[in-house]
Amino acid sequence: MFAAVVARATRSGPEQLAAADILLGALFPFARPDRTGVWQDGRALLVQGLIHNTPESLREQVPETCRETGRVIVSWARLDNREALSASLGLARPGALTDPQIILAAHRQWGESCARRLEGDFSFVIHDPASGRTYCARDAMGARPLYYFLDDAFLVAATSIAAIRSISSLRLTPCLKWAALFAAGMGFAHDQGAYEQVRKLPPAHDMALDSGSSTGPREYFTFDLAAPHSARRDERWVEDYRAAFDRAVRVRARSEFLVGADSSGGLDSASVIATLTSLLPHDPADFHVFAMIAMEQEPELVDAVSAMCGVRYTHRLAGIETLRIDDSFQRALTALGHPPEHGQLLLHPEFFALFREFGIRTILSGYGGDEIVTNQARYLIDELHHRGEYAAVFAELPGAFPTRAARWARRLMQGPADPEIRARGLMETKLGIAGLSREFLEDTGLGERIEHWFLPKRDAFTLNAIAGNEPGFRFGRAGRLESSAIYASTFGAEYRFPMYDRQLVQQYFATPSIEKRRGGMGRYLHRRAMEGRIPPRVQWQKSKYVGDFINGRPAIDRAPPKAFDDMPESLRRVFDRVSFERTMIRLQQEADDFSVDAMRRRYFFWQVRQLCVWLEGA
Repeated sequence: MFAAVVARATRSGPEQLAAADILLGALFPFARPDRTGVWQDGRALLVQGLIHNTPESLREQVPETCRETGRVIVSWARLDNREALSASLGLARPGALTDPQIILAAHRQWGESCARRLEGDFSFVIHDPASGRTYCARDAMGARPLYYFLDDAFLVAATSIAAIRSISSLRLTPCLKWAALFAAGMGFAHDQGAYEQVRKLPPAHDMALDSGSSTGPREYFTFDLAAPHSARRDERWVEDYRAAFDRAVRVRARSEFLVGADSSGGLDSASVIATLTSLLPHDPADFHVFAMIAMEQEPELVDAVSAMCGVRYTHRLAGIETLRIDDSFQRALTALGHPPEHGQLLLHPEFFALFREFGIRTILSGYGGDEIVTNQARYLIDELHHRGEYAAVFAELPGAFPTRAARWARRLMQGPADPEIRARGLMETKLGIAGLSREFLEDTGLGERIEHWFLPKRDAFTLNAIAGNEPGFRFGRAGRLESSAIYASTFGAEYRFPMYDRQLVQQYFATPSIEKRRGGMGRYLHRRAMEGRIPPRVQWQKSKYVGDFINGRPAIDRAPPKAFDDMPESLRRVFDRVSFERTMIRLQQEADDFSVDAMRRRYFFWQVRQLCVWLEGA
């Protein structure tokens, strides 16, 4: 993790703004890094702390300086295409090079178009003392964060807002648009930090600047959503997808330390575990998986996966109380500088403590599959209908011939389903529960932006056009990845997400839609690719239903909702009082404390409580 302070005006120096020890303390408020370093001249201050993980990281210098150009890099990076890059760059003995050295070589060769050639999880800042030019970049999926403050005098860039907040003279003010999105459960602020003056470099973006000008942020990569069309399935697509998936897991298994994995007993985590067990960089007897148990059938499914994959150590945590404001939240608030945009990481600090106890520094997770590579592809029949593939539509309809004929006739009269209806319904549900002020939404332009996120214009009606433009994938994925990366680092650990591998996602987009669903069976491409690896019950389970809650109900914090008048004055401007209090009354009147609607309202008030704690201490 790192921070960079670069003076853009010659009359100012970085020492007027920040001190290295304060920045490092904010970057690492809990875990001690294995190595720290500082580089400074009259124009720039670069600080970095490193927690060792990959074999190359043990030799990494922080910061790293290019011998040929004198350029300096601070980074939080793991490159997954080291050999290919080294070959393209003509670098000898790539195994002896660290990832920052390869990035510097790429920047030396390709300049400010280098980021698009890098695969892996990374964010970095390269400063050229000779020219005063600074280049920043972030990986295509957004696994590693990069926040920045920029004005005419200074650039401050860091891997956490907490580090930028540690510079007291910047006088940051909380961003109410960010707070409104957080309260509504819409973590889509992909280019805005939690403070008004702090921007977030979006995934797949870079920027460059010097004393007089700036370039960017600019997008250096977008997914190609075009795919060949077919009305018939071909096994070669399964083979290509399987190869891409295996590569995504293999490159994330590279570590000099023990590797563990999350386990839910579901398709995604089971697939990661089954593939990982043959790729571990250490004795499989030292492999640990970690499962949070809440539903009745989860213990059986988790055990079935561990048994089939030969996992020796399966750690379970049951009865986890959710919707808490506790030490785990305070830890995240300190490390991030704001409430985490995805709250699941707060549920298992006990697991992180076990990671540290066992010496595990890498945890692979199946998170992200639902968004793209293992999504349900529910609009397959509608895409086929749009394309005029009527025989294929009829073949995909469920039921015996008379039932399918009736459904086909009804479909001819009604036409294909419109995904915008479902998206609009979700948007209106979230806005209805949150009760955001109409005046606030209009004055800030946030209402228009929310509608753009949920209801984007699509060039075609295809599964790719729908999935690739889903706000959770396109704009929301970075929120959880950023929070997970920073929170895990406080325990000296690193999360890795194979389902969010750029090449794997692109392979999925390049696959004909017919491969992604069959009849009522979604996630069909991935299920076939996992044949023989995971228990059939997990492989072919149609839904995510795994029984009711253990003991009949979830364990939740019963803290009362925050009353409207008890919120900070700035936050009251975000909500409509009548709508806010109506949501509270409806929660109190719920006959079923744990209905879907009741839990949505409880989640909303939990988000509000987090905002209040943050704003009261900001």
